[in-house]
Amino acid sequence: MSERPTLELMTALSNLLEFGKYSDLKIACGMRSYPVHRAIICSRSSFFDGACSNPFREAETGIIDLSEDDPEAVEHMVNYFYHLDYLNSLRPRRASQRSSRPASPASPQRAAGIVRRRSKKLSLAKLEDPLLATAAANTVTPPLTPIEDAPVDHFEDVDAKLPDTPMQDQLDEEDLFEAAFAEPAVDSDAPHLVTHAKVYAIAEKYGVFGLKSLAAQKFAASLAAGHHASPEFPDACGDVYETTVDSDRGLRDLVIATFRANPALNLRKDVEGVVRETPGLAWELYRVACGLPVYSS
Repeated sequence: MSERPTLELMTALSNLLEFGKYSDLKIACGMRSYPVHRAIICSRSSFFDGACSNPFREAETGIIDLSEDDPEAVEHMVNYFYHLDYLNSLRPRRASQRSSRPASPASPQRAAGIVRRRSKKLSLAKLEDPLLATAAANTVTPPLTPIEDAPVDHFEDVDAKLPDTPMQDQLDEEDLFEAAFAEPAVDSDAPHLVTHAKVYAIAEKYGVFGLKSLAAQKFAASLAAGHHASPEFPDACGDVYETTVDSDRGLRDLVIATFRANPALNLRKDVEGVVRETPGLAWELYRVACGLPVYSS
């Protein structure tokens, strides 16, 4: 089955977030403001659905103020709504970045050899574009000029009239896949444990359960990669136990399992400090040491 329909959808969602087109709601957090869409946000979050469906101030003003929340966590939550991911999400290529599009064979840019060449380009030579055909019919060919003179772009006016859509960039299927799903230059060596804990907490708070599950998976993957040895681990433990209730075991069980598998953590001074300051963590580690169940309802 072709991936193109999925790629088209993901690119369109990315464009909606980046350009804010058709936005009918704003999420504010401190100095940041995100133009979002009720159909996308409210259908994914019980909180936002209630805020926009009932006679609350947010429904009347079209602004939801989340300034009391962590700005980084809010940004990741918004990115998840449109990218189905966070940290690894990519911005789509802007339609204004047309320099990467192959120029017409007869264009001065191609003759001057200044067009960037890309492998595996999709040939559109056999497709007739009525806009380009009309523009070509009405274009007056200027006198020939030396190559070193400033080239004239006969398609500039045509490009300005074309809509900003994913097809405007005339990307081939491989490029669309890269724009929608390729891994960006994210520091894979960074633990991001605190970030995942914050995202998990905000997802629980606003009823975005897909994001909550994703944050738990990323937290587990980071621990499995050995990041429990990082200086960030104690702070992440503190955040996990300060932002979740006892019965929410999504991240707490991962923390306890890490302590069980790595007894040397108990010898670290920074870990000792967070255990002293976090009663919930200290209590569960005590139960582990006594051979008792960590949590009993």
